[in-house]
Amino acid sequence: MNTITPNVLVVEDSPTQARLLSACLVQLGLPPLGPAATAAEALTLCTSTWPALAIIDLGLGAGNDGIALAQELRQQGPLPLIFISATDDTVLLARARELQPLAFLPKPFTITSLRRMVELGIYGQARTPLDWPGSPAAESPASPWLFVRERDVLMRLAVADITCVHTEQKHAVITLVSGRRHSVRTPLTDLLLSLPDTFVQVHRSWLVNLNYIEYVDPLAGIIRLPGTVEAPLGRTYRDELLRRLTLIS
Repeated sequence: MNTITPNVLVVEDSPTQARLLSACLVQLGLPPLGPAATAAEALTLCTSTWPALAIIDLGLGAGNDGIALAQELRQQGPLPLIFISATDDTVLLARARELQPLAFLPKPFTITSLRRMVELGIYGQARTPLDWPGSPAAESPASPWLFVRERDVLMRLAVADITCVHTEQKHAVITLVSGRRHSVRTPLTDLLLSLPDTFVQVHRSWLVNLNYIEYVDPLAGIIRLPGTVEAPLGRTYRDELLRRLTLIS
């Protein structure tokens, strides 16, 4: 007898957050529906496949309203909701509470809290223990080391020394401040889950460490890192990067 795997709708306009959400769902064996960056995209996706759960960012850009989207979806059928947001707008949060979501996850959320809420929405109970390796208790303090395989030995790398990670063909290349490079087979999205929040995705194939950015040219789409390394800055990632930087005008 075939078992239908439930889909989870992901509505998030931040490319990095959308990829993190999708990667977490894949780890749980749940195919993400989307991600959708706008309410219109989300509604289109739901016309062909109705999700078992929806994860919606309250603060969608471009005039979109995550709460209005959730209301419209609820009018079409029953749908458990998880809201994620970085806002402290009490009026907005009060509107969201009227929909009785399963949870509000503040940004930055932990992978453990996300997993537990998704499991609650899909299975009716949280299966991930509080001391799961992705939890704050296990992650704090985060490991300062990564180990990469170099032929027959494991090389220890200091996470604080990593300036960027980018993909070349089927490999991810880790670059250190010393200029040394190490090639690994781990997908970029999985690496982002393993790295601290000082790392941000700036292009579909690049992660950079905020602590090593020397300058950013948003118009030219260039980020300069130590050792004359230049990372591309994709347009869809630009606004999120600028929000992460401390700007003094």
